[in-house]
Amino acid sequence: IMADFLTGLTKTLEKSGYDVGEAPPPRWWISTGNYILNKIISGHFKRGIPQGRLTALVGPAGAGKTFVLCNIIREAQKDGCICVALDSENALDDEFATAIGVDVNNNYRHIHVDTIPDVVEVTSTIISGYKKEYGDAEDAPKLLIACDSLDMLVTETESDNYVKKGIIKGDQGQKNKQLKAMLRELVHAIKRNNITMVVTDQVYKNQDVLNGEGVWMVKDAVKYSLSQIVMLTKLKLKNDKEVAGIKMKCESYKTRFAQPFQTVTIEVPYSTGMDPYNGLLDVAKELGIVSMAGSWYTFEGEKFQKKNFTPELAERVLEHCEATTIDFLEAVLEDEEEEIVEKQATRKEKISKKLDD
Repeated sequence: IMADFLTGLTKTLEKSGYDVGEAPPPRWWISTGNYILNKIISGHFKRGIPQGRLTALVGPAGAGKTFVLCNIIREAQKDGCICVALDSENALDDEFATAIGVDVNNNYRHIHVDTIPDVVEVTSTIISGYKKEYGDAEDAPKLLIACDSLDMLVTETESDNYVKKGIIKGDQGQKNKQLKAMLRELVHAIKRNNITMVVTDQVYKNQDVLNGEGVWMVKDAVKYSLSQIVMLTKLKLKNDKEVAGIKMKCESYKTRFAQPFQTVTIEVPYSTGMDPYNGLLDVAKELGIVSMAGSWYTFEGEKFQKKNFTPELAERVLEHCEATTIDFLEAVLEDEEEEIVEKQATRKEKISKKLDD
């Protein structure tokens, strides 16, 4: 009876234009530019940012949010994505983006925005134009919309107060409400299309009254709507006592595709930028794929030092990591199934004993 009811309900709702049936996973993913960062976000070394979702890179000032965002734009272009950058910070200038590898001359648009209504108007124009051209076709071009950053956006009231009245007056209550409303609408606007969106946002320290330590706080507006949130914090990378780059501590603060709150530390030397294989040796060591003695690693009988970890060798290690984590996951699922069967058998035994008594 229920099956007949659902069949009739499905037909009725489909006639009204509702999507009824399967809830498919993302059709495609964009790499972040680092395999280990991909892993903590998506559960897969070669996936990072999913189609049809909103992702946020959050952290304090100088943590590397814009840097990672440009790496994502570069990787998106490699996959044939059209990329639109909304810039409220004047941080995504062409020279900076080009240095990271973004092709600012092909399938790329940079748009200055100042207010939350600016972003609403621009994204609405982009998405409505995209849908008018391609509809919901699964083979439509991939589109990445990047916004750097939410925190720098102001409300229209704040802008008017400053420009027209020369008054600096905060509007935090309205700002959070407007951000939440905008992000909520964007979730619905892109979920059926070959569109994904990545935003950056600042976090702030709040005193933890339990132990007196400062903790980073993510805005409720961001936590509410986004599927993935990556928290970035910065450490200094020193070489002979000189600062030679940054270490980014990356935490999967929120994710729908992997275990949350996993952390990795990625080294980013100023001279070379982010290495896609950085952090891979640490993971391979944990998985037992490579062993380490002093400063020497051993993989399949081959000894090498970190400085000799070539892309060719890294690809071989990566293949083993992927295979090992898949085997590990299957083993975990098998153990869980066995545990469920054992619990059911024990329960049946207890019920049978009670009935006999």
